[in-house]
Amino acid sequence: MTERPDYSVIIPVYNSGAWLPELVGRIARAMTGLGKPFEILLVNDASPDRSTWPAIQKIAEEEPSVRGFDMLYNVGQFRALLCGFEHARGSLLVTMDDDLQHPPEEIPKLIQALEAHPEMDCVMGLYKNKQHGPLRNVGSELVQKVMDVLYDKPNDIKTSSFRVLRKEVAEIAVLYRTASPQLGPLIVRITRKIMNVPVVHHPRVRGKSGYGLRTLARETLRSVVNASLAPLRLVSGIGMFFALASFVYGAVLIVYRLMGDIKVAGYTSLIVAIAFFSGMILFSIGILGEYIGRIINEITGMPRYTIRTQTRETKP
Repeated sequence: MTERPDYSVIIPVYNSGAWLPELVGRIARAMTGLGKPFEILLVNDASPDRSTWPAIQKIAEEEPSVRGFDMLYNVGQFRALLCGFEHARGSLLVTMDDDLQHPPEEIPKLIQALEAHPEMDCVMGLYKNKQHGPLRNVGSELVQKVMDVLYDKPNDIKTSSFRVLRKEVAEIAVLYRTASPQLGPLIVRITRKIMNVPVVHHPRVRGKSGYGLRTLARETLRSVVNASLAPLRLVSGIGMFFALASFVYGAVLIVYRLMGDIKVAGYTSLIVAIAFFSGMILFSIGILGEYIGRIINEITGMPRYTIRTQTRETKP
């Protein structure tokens, strides 16, 4: 691979060895139609099966445009993409999933849109009909709302993992040193020059998604904590409000007591107040613990990724 490619297609891979030949074949056919050199980077995220990495090795032997990277341990989709960013050689980088829900035939549409708009830094696929379950769709909408508020994302832009971006944006994303990167929000932080292009979204026909409701909730919380001090400020605001309300309420009770209107202290109101404020204290401690945990991970955590082996060495 002496010729520097114009395009790099980066795919985090996990337990998908059975259909990788089909995926790569379709990508190669779609990219060949553009008439410019390209490369395909397959980042195996320490798949526990015994077929994914051998499949990548076999494909790389047969296809000179394919490069494979085998992670030493599971790092997650976002850090696997950052590995691809650091090793990509193209000026335009395409990211997509490995489950065939992102049709490779739609890649030229995204690339042509970005090339037709040199003022833009990133083009993201906008799914005409998202082929996920109802709970997954609700979770995705929640993530979008969080990004709208915390990352100041333009309301008319929808983020997705099917995207093409310029090399310069990827280089800045790699420089963002955090143990828990969130690529979609990070791109929004780097640039506002983003546009959507309608693309087809296919139903999942093979494998099982690793993004259940629990995973989406965890990633949403991680996005919030990584992006903003809003939870801490919210808890502080609630604490100040109830401190003021308690002061006012206490002053009112003193007045009633002096007037002789209070004969017996209320057991119910006392228990309710204790239970409520105890819950608020525990909630506040939980929020603080989440931030402290993030700090510890940033200071003492493992590297964002470690490559066990790769199919071929190529200068970036």
